[in-house]
Amino acid sequence: MTYGLTGASGQLGTSALRHLLTRVPASQVVAVTRSPDKLQEFADRGVRVRAGDFKDAAGLTGALEGVDRLLLIPMPDLMPGARPPLHRAAIEAARKAGAGHVVYVSSVGARPNSSDDILNTHFETEQALIGSGLPWTFLRMGPYADFLVDPMKTAVTSGTHAARGWAPSSPVVRDDLGAAAAGLLASEGHAGLTYHATGPVSMTHAEMASAVGAPFGATVVYTALSDEQYRAGLAAAGLPPPMADVLARFQEASAAGLFDLVTHDVERLSGRPAQSPVDFIVAALKAQGAPA
Repeated sequence: MTYGLTGASGQLGTSALRHLLTRVPASQVVAVTRSPDKLQEFADRGVRVRAGDFKDAAGLTGALEGVDRLLLIPMPDLMPGARPPLHRAAIEAARKAGAGHVVYVSSVGARPNSSDDILNTHFETEQALIGSGLPWTFLRMGPYADFLVDPMKTAVTSGTHAARGWAPSSPVVRDDLGAAAAGLLASEGHAGLTYHATGPVSMTHAEMASAVGAPFGATVVYTALSDEQYRAGLAAAGLPPPMADVLARFQEASAAGLFDLVTHDVERLSGRPAQSPVDFIVAALKAQGAPA
């Protein structure tokens, strides 16, 4: 059996790769990346590191030759319309290469909605994979807890946390997602199933800010931003209008409650409980030096 993953030099890819190597021999792993030099440590351990790019269908097909079970990690480009055609090309490359099973890292709340490019992209990719005839599994992830570290540092320092949305969500730690993906890839019995990798608790912004501030003796006040205020902040940060619109619509989905879901799928797939987002963020802030 040969296990492969795309985007292997990215943060999620590297996490999944490390966890996969605790389950299967390095000689059975193919790591596909646009930057093979970044994976030299894994090549030294016996992993077959291959160059592959979603924008080069023929090259990607070659890179996936011999892979029986593939973890397909989405490309990082979030610009409107960028992902779907390249994801379809990657699925076709996997089919031509003879892949026996494809696991796609999708998103909680994936849905057909042309106004929400991120979630629509995941839905379109899921549908393309179903239509490919390949055995498939979807690993739908919640929002990353990792993305909250910097905003929470600012909140603890300033005593104020301004954010879009009001519905709770269950952030997942990236490394927990990597562990779940590795466990799924390395085991059988998942064809045709959809898993949801979430954190262990769903919290509002106000609850999160209060809980993170407490260990530092900080009282953090939450201020809800309107859609207009959030978009203005993105514009002030210099984001191009198309990207700002993508992120704003993603936050609208969060505000509508699409990420208010808690499962035990991380533990079921990885063999370890999902980390508390509060504990993870507090530990990260302490490692950086407790905010003054």
